[in-house]
Amino acid sequence: DVYKRQSLVGDDKDMLEDLVAAAFNDAVHKVERTTQEKMSGLTAGMGLPPGMLGDFKLPF
Repeated sequence: DVYKRQSLVGDDKDMLEDLVAAAFNDAVHKVERTTQEKMSGLTAGMGLPPGMLGDFKLPF
């Protein structure tokens, strides 16, 4: 459980929530982009047509 101080949040609770959500979404996009780049490198020597794996994502 995360301990939060009211003095740190204050009146900017909505802005803090937006910043946390934006940081989380940015991290997710970076992971997806990195995964796609790594998968492209792994499948490059297999002779698969571009896009054959579609929107393949690792299950973790």
